[in-house]
Amino acid sequence: MANESFDEFILFISEQEAKFVQDRITGVERHFAELCTIFAAFTRKAARLRDKGDELAKVIQTYADSEVINRSLSTGLTNFSATLSVIGDYRDAQVQRLDAKVIAPLSQYAMICKHARDDVKNTFAARDRELTRRRHLDKVRERNPRNRQMISQAESELTKASIEVSRVVKGLEEQIDSFERRKLHDLKSILLDFITIELSFHTKSLELLTKAYQDVAAIDEIKDIEDFQSARGEMNGEFRETMRVPDSVARLDTVGRTSFRQAYSLTNLASRFASSPVALQKLAKGGTESADSARTGFSNSSESVQVEEYPDDSTEETESESIQEKPVRTRQKSM
Repeated sequence: MANESFDEFILFISEQEAKFVQDRITGVERHFAELCTIFAAFTRKAARLRDKGDELAKVIQTYADSEVINRSLSTGLTNFSATLSVIGDYRDAQVQRLDAKVIAPLSQYAMICKHARDDVKNTFAARDRELTRRRHLDKVRERNPRNRQMISQAESELTKASIEVSRVVKGLEEQIDSFERRKLHDLKSILLDFITIELSFHTKSLELLTKAYQDVAAIDEIKDIEDFQSARGEMNGEFRETMRVPDSVARLDTVGRTSFRQAYSLTNLASRFASSPVALQKLAKGGTESADSARTGFSNSSESVQVEEYPDDSTEETESESIQEKPVRTRQKSM
């Protein structure tokens, strides 16, 4: 009975130890897996941010290349794009370091925990074999107390099982202690590496962003406005020059209008003199000189388009000719 109680106590202790060790291993496995998952997601976000930063730098550089008027703005955008590209390089290094120093060590703990769990199982399997050998020896002693051969054989098997248990238990204790020490050291190192990586990246980013701030602040708005107004003035001048009528065409138009008016006034004068009886009498008495002087006086007048009124005793032929000349005066005025 005493032996059975001792065996039950040993079995209870073994089960408690097994549960304790298994819980520790399971907890480490679960938490490290969660840490690995969240750090991997963090790294993927950093990689996407790196890619978006490269796209941003490319768009800004394209704008800078297309800006030909605001030279100060173009220079500022070019410098800003270059700074963003350098920040992207540091962010790429950040991603690579996170993957190598944080995610990779955390992902290894799935296999480490599996090996630790297997060691625990082997240890307690050896302890179970020892308990089995002990119970077998007790049964042999009870059933065959005088059979020294069977008792000796059972005792020999129990001794081997005990030695194996002692060896396995000692190894398991060392492995569990090593597992705990490694877990603590690795987690501490991983977190310190993460902090160092982030500090390094943000320190460099702070320096570069300070430079970027200075480059953008150096954009000379007043100078760029002056350049824009100058370019706009040149464009307006070219437009006015294109739309300007050549002087030769204008002079030709003026000469044409003057010649037409002079010709019209002389023709009108000749027709009036030809149709009026008074004018015919004057031409008969005064001769050619008075008619020439009249033509000269009317041709020198710039307002010769106006026609004087004639008495009511004019003939029907004169009125008809007068009516026919009105459209000609109208066209002359429209010019």
